[in-house]
Amino acid sequence: MKSLGLLILIAPFIASCGDASSTPPITSDAVSQERISEIQQNIERLYPDKDENLKREILDVAVRAIDDIVFVEGGTFMMGDFKAPCDPVSTERMDWTPEAKCFSTYSSLESGAKFLHKVTLDSYYLSKFEAQLFDVDVYLHSLGLPFINGGREYLRDGDVFPKIKRKLHAFSASVSGWQEAKSYCNWLGEVTNIPFDLPSEAQWEYAARSRGENVYYATNNGYLQRKGDHYYDAEAAIYVDYKKEEWNYYSDERKVGIWPPNPLGIYDLTGGRREWVNDWFSVDYYKISPEYNPSGPEAGSMKTIRAGKTMTRFGVDPTTEDKIYGFRCSIQSSDF
Repeated sequence: MKSLGLLILIAPFIASCGDASSTPPITSDAVSQERISEIQQNIERLYPDKDENLKREILDVAVRAIDDIVFVEGGTFMMGDFKAPCDPVSTERMDWTPEAKCFSTYSSLESGAKFLHKVTLDSYYLSKFEAQLFDVDVYLHSLGLPFINGGREYLRDGDVFPKIKRKLHAFSASVSGWQEAKSYCNWLGEVTNIPFDLPSEAQWEYAARSRGENVYYATNNGYLQRKGDHYYDAEAAIYVDYKKEEWNYYSDERKVGIWPPNPLGIYDLTGGRREWVNDWFSVDYYKISPEYNPSGPEAGSMKTIRAGKTMTRFGVDPTTEDKIYGFRCSIQSSDF
C-alpha cells in the first residue's frame, strides 16, 4: 500500500438498540472497504462481549493507524555518528561535510554510536505520529484496565473524563515500560491482520535521517529552530530572531504534529518524547551488527531509546515505571 486510496465511508457498528444514523461514519484515505470489513470481523471475534461504543473506538484507532503510516523505501546507509564540524557557530545549525572530524555528541563515546557501520534495510512503514494518549487508552480499555493520568484513576463514563480528553487531545502517550509499547503495536497487528510492531533501532535512525542522509536533527531542514529563539548569522555578525513560520522545535511540546515533519513526512522524531524501539541495548552492538536488517542483540538488560539528534541512543530498563517515554509503531513489511 504505497499510495492513498479513495475516501471510504465506513458504516458504524450498530448497537443492539439505538439509531445508527446518529453516529457519524468513520472516514479513511487509505483503507479499502474489504479491509475495513476484515477489521470489523476481527473486532467481533476478539471482543464479542464488549459494548458497541468500545468496538467502534477500536475500529477508529485501527483505521487511523493505517491512515497515519508512511512508506519508507529501503536502502543502504552508514549508521551511527557520522561526525560533525569541530567548531560550529551553533550545534543546532550544522551542515555535514566530508571534513567533519568530531563526534556529533559526547554521548556517542559512551553509547557506542561512535562505531559507524554499514546497514542495508528492506522497505517498511513507520507511523508519522507518536502513539497518542487516548489511542493507547482504547487498547487499555479493551483489556479492562483503568485510565490513569497524573497518578489518578478516572472513570471513563464519569463527568471528568470527557474534559480530560478535550484538554489532552492529540497528546503523545507515555507508557509504563517497553512492554506496554510493544504490546500496543502488536495489538494493532492482531486487530488489523497487518504486521504492526515497534521499529528496529536501525529503522528508526534511517527514517530520522530521511533515508540515511547526514542530518543532525529530524526536522524539516535538519536544524533546530526553537520557538521564540534566535540564531547567529556569522556573515552579517548579528543575531536573527526566528520568525513564527520558521519555528520547528519546542522541548516541552507533547501534542503530536505541531511542528513541520521531516522530508519523509514523519513528525516529532526530534522534539517529541524519547521513543522505545524494539532492540535490546548494547554499547558494543554496532561493532558486530550485521549489515542486513539488524535487529539488535538477542538479549540484554536494557532496551534502546532513541531521541534528540539523529544518532543519539541510550539504554533504559524496560521495566521502568518512569512514564516519560513514548513510541511509534511500524509495519514490518513493504506491502500489506
